[in-house]
Amino acid sequence: MYPRTFHTATVIGREGENTVLCHAHHPWVAFAKTRRDWYGEDFLSPPSWAHAFTNAGFTVLSSERLATPLSDVDTSVLTQGEWRAVRFFNITTLGGVLFNAWD
Repeated sequence: MYPRTFHTATVIGREGENTVLCHAHHPWVAFAKTRRDWYGEDFLSPPSWAHAFTNAGFTVLSSERLATPLSDVDTSVLTQGEWRAVRFFNITTLGGVLFNAWD
């Protein structure tokens, strides 16, 4: 398996179970229903307690922002290798690029 660009934790609370995704290189946090090695479009809206991450200096990314099509994002910083992975894994969203398991 390839190294992931994020770490995960499962939090169980009154609202149910959430998988927290913490980017490995940037202070970005996202939420998903299940733990996976990479994500495409299956992000959740931040739960009510997500403000704890914001208070600690993280940026909580909304499911809408993560679902932004790559055609609407400045992708000029992606390398040739990253573009190959985008095409190979059929990634079409910002979230898919940010939370991946490519080499």
